Amino acid sequence: MPLSGASAQAPGAVDVAPAPIVTRRDLVWLVVGSGVTILAQRADLDVRRQVRSAGTQDNGGLDALARVGNVWGQPLALLGGMGLWVGGRVGQRPTLAASGLRAVEAIGVSGVLGKVAKGAFGRARPRVNGTDAWDVDPGRGFSLSDGDYESLPSGHTTAAFAFAAAVTSEVRHRAPQHARWVGIASFSVAAATAYARVHDDAHWLSDVAAGATLGATTGWAVTRWHRTRPGNRVDRLLLGAGPEGAALIGVSLPWP
Repeated sequence: MPLSGASAQAPGAVDVAPAPIVTRRDLVWLVVGSGVTILAQRADLDVRRQVRSAGTQDNGGLDALARVGNVWGQPLALLGGMGLWVGGRVGQRPTLAASGLRAVEAIGVSGVLGKVAKGAFGRARPRVNGTDAWDVDPGRGFSLSDGDYESLPSGHTTAAFAFAAAVTSEVRHRAPQHARWVGIASFSVAAATAYARVHDDAHWLSDVAAGATLGATTGWAVTRWHRTRPGNRVDRLLLGAGPEGAALIGVSLPWP
């Protein structure tokens, strides 16, 4: 049933203690993701050889998938988040607005972390050195501006998975009946972005594994931070949420 007025509480709101920025669960996911990345690194050369083979590169369907994935990873994931946020505010759809804002936040935070990691690892992209899957020189990514030595992690993949994790988590909290399909759609496009980066020889398999880990973990952390701090300053400013998660304007709760 639609609710309106200043007394309407955000759907799913509960009294909880503010969660830390990084939780034990986040650390577990990072450890698991790091393990997957290490295993993927062992397969980097074989996967690149297969994906870059003539048969795969000449496949029209895979080429189209790669084009979609590349565009989504940059810039559409960020623009999509901004569009959801603005559209939700204008249309007074709080779930839509909050989901978009969380995506923008997650992409921004994970982007900064990813940029630091890129510079720190200084890993050569496969198109630069396709015979050595671990051409790493710590700090090299900071000193060279052409991006050829900023392979780990994949920035496009990080953004795509940050969007997927943030939007799905926010929808699960506010409109759980829609979470399954939102998750399937958003994570499928994120997977397409991961494939696209390997298809275009911009990244190794382990680069996209690391990007997916960083993006998804950041997306979950951002939504959890807000969920345990209803009515925080960011939400009051950008979502119009009151100090207890109340809306400052009339709202309709059903997912648009």
